[in-house]
Amino acid sequence: MTSGAGVRVPWGGSWVRGFAAVLAVVCAALALPPAAVAAEEDEVAGIIVFGVPGLAWTDIDASVTPHLWAMAGSGASASMSVRTIGSWTCPEAGWLSLGAGERAGGAAPRDAQCAAQSQLPAPVEDGSGWSVGGWDAIVEANESFNYGARLGSFADAVAEMALQQQAAAVEAETAGEPVVEPDPGACVAGIGDGAALAAADTEGRISFWAPELAALGDAMAACDVVIVDPGVVIGDTADEAPDTGTDYDQLGEDDIGVGTDEPSGEIDTGEIEPEADAVRARAAAAADAAVGEVEAALPEDWRLLVAGVADASAPSALHPVLYSGAGVEVGELTSATTGRDGYVQLVDLTATALASVGAEVPATVAGAAVTVLPDENRTSGDAVAQGIDETAASQSVIDVSFIFYSVLSGLGVIGVVAAVWLLCGDDRYRGLARTVCLAVASIPVAGVAAGIPHWWRADNPVLAFWALIAAGVAVLTVAASVPWMRRGARATLLVAGVCAALIAVDQVSGATWPLHTPMGYTAQAGARFTGLGNYAFSVFAAAVILLVAFLPWRGRARVWGPIAIGVCAVVIVGAPTLGRDMGGTLTLVAAGILCCLKLWGRKLSLGALALAGGIALGVFAIGGFLDYLRPQEDQTHLGRFVGSVLDGTAMNILIRKADAALGTIGRPLTWISLAALIGAIIIWRKRGPIRSDRVAAAAIGLSTVAVLGAVVNDSGIAVTGFTTALGFGLLAVAVGPRTERAQPATPDSVATAPTSGN
Repeated sequence: MTSGAGVRVPWGGSWVRGFAAVLAVVCAALALPPAAVAAEEDEVAGIIVFGVPGLAWTDIDASVTPHLWAMAGSGASASMSVRTIGSWTCPEAGWLSLGAGERAGGAAPRDAQCAAQSQLPAPVEDGSGWSVGGWDAIVEANESFNYGARLGSFADAVAEMALQQQAAAVEAETAGEPVVEPDPGACVAGIGDGAALAAADTEGRISFWAPELAALGDAMAACDVVIVDPGVVIGDTADEAPDTGTDYDQLGEDDIGVGTDEPSGEIDTGEIEPEADAVRARAAAAADAAVGEVEAALPEDWRLLVAGVADASAPSALHPVLYSGAGVEVGELTSATTGRDGYVQLVDLTATALASVGAEVPATVAGAAVTVLPDENRTSGDAVAQGIDETAASQSVIDVSFIFYSVLSGLGVIGVVAAVWLLCGDDRYRGLARTVCLAVASIPVAGVAAGIPHWWRADNPVLAFWALIAAGVAVLTVAASVPWMRRGARATLLVAGVCAALIAVDQVSGATWPLHTPMGYTAQAGARFTGLGNYAFSVFAAAVILLVAFLPWRGRARVWGPIAIGVCAVVIVGAPTLGRDMGGTLTLVAAGILCCLKLWGRKLSLGALALAGGIALGVFAIGGFLDYLRPQEDQTHLGRFVGSVLDGTAMNILIRKADAALGTIGRPLTWISLAALIGAIIIWRKRGPIRSDRVAAAAIGLSTVAVLGAVVNDSGIAVTGFTTALGFGLLAVAVGPRTERAQPATPDSVATAPTSGN
């Protein structure tokens, strides 16, 4: 077959063999293991998990909390996301999530001050032991949340270890081999009301429970795992806290579930952010004193894990995790669930405690055992300063996110109008329209680049962020507007190339930039600490499509050039060591194939659509299955999703993601998406069918990213909005004003003809 540019595209056996080789390369890249992170393997006699709801890095002070301060320097530490159900986690939900090893919610109503979920009832004693009152209601509430949390997984996993030890002893005795006596302490004990929720098994029963820390010795004698709630919630005085009558769920902050991508920008954090006061300092000192008691009673072969297991009120924040005891070196903590040094999640505490005592981490536990990254030079001051900085960065992103999305959407609508004028209007104001298109397309690119400098450390972080955005937009717009760049698709290639290069370099170098901008996720959201988020994916995919369509390919490069770019892009998006984006992988493969087929002059029949969909699903399935074959702690979202398909829980994930995607409709980026649809209809009516293979390829590829990406990703309409923000205006700039009336168009005319009206 001959393409529209006169290049013969080999559709025969050689093309099939070449494509099979390319597919093999992609699948192999998607199956590469992530960067090696050694799991915590050393077993100890026991571990104490000490939870303090509301504990923040700013509470750890050498004079107010000397024991916590010393732990920060003598052990390992990290900042922890406590995200469970909703945009902030109250104590009841935090303790339940610790016991489930999965995101769980409380049965009590959740208000902004966590008043109801901080009032935890004591367990009930029935003569044969203790049990959590109202356990059935808690289980029922979590079934409605649809996160698949199996409450009590923590205690059941330890009990299962005891059963396995007993079975091994019986088998050894039968075989006449030396018998290893089962560990009599294979259970989970709880001290305090909150700890009862975490220590309960799936039936709501607790092996050992006591109300006061005085029973710590008895608890350690009874069980190898002890969970302690000192009865302290580190919050603020009522007159400095937000109102307790408003459930901010009604304001739409429940944007992020597991793997969801919509930052919770709707909460006015400026109004509800509490300031530290004497009440908070006294609570922190009381918790510190309890930590001192535990340290004094801690045997040499035990470990202590202190963590801020929940928020005390809205908004959420990162909380400290301090880990010390037998075999724990000084340094940072990390986990496979975050893939980033210095960050862990609440569910990782469950897996860590299980691994410490030799219990197997069940599939129902979403976390992974933490790993210590040794740093003998790390001091208490270093650890606390780093934690405060990470918390400030995360909070600063939330402070600017909603405004950023609103501004992008508002200016994006103007950009769509400018694109329509550029393509369909008269010569008047076309130069201005072109400039507006370039400026709007530069906003998300500047948003990615804004993560390079540490803008949150400025005296006025919000002002510093917007100054970076303005500077980035100005530089890109001016660079794309110089006379030499006004010919054909040069300006489009410049902006798209800068966008794709920035994101590719970021992914290869560790994916640090979007984490601290609205183009990524805040660390406290717990959705994705590394890899490629849906927003960054949207603009990256749009940029790749534009590069494939408008680069001046010649000869056989018109075939293999787009394939090479597509393979590299898919690897960046989907590889476990890089993007880790399963929805993005599916979307980009399908969009890239359709774009290339049209670029090569193929008609997009139902067969072509089936081919694109089949190949995309094939890459997704093969890469996912190979990822699933790796150890559970090394699996990415792709492998875990395959596991959920095999164990029958995938439907819960799909329903939750679909619900999250539908929930994005009506948010700021909806309006730019709607404007793009209207603008496309107007352009079609004014200019008629697309006459160039390049333009058609770009339009089809961008449309596939915008539509399919919104369907398969839980960011929903936001994917369409970001794709429009970058792609709509740049496509209009590449096409330029209509010139068909002067001379017939050729497939390559958009890449060679000068743009008039500029």
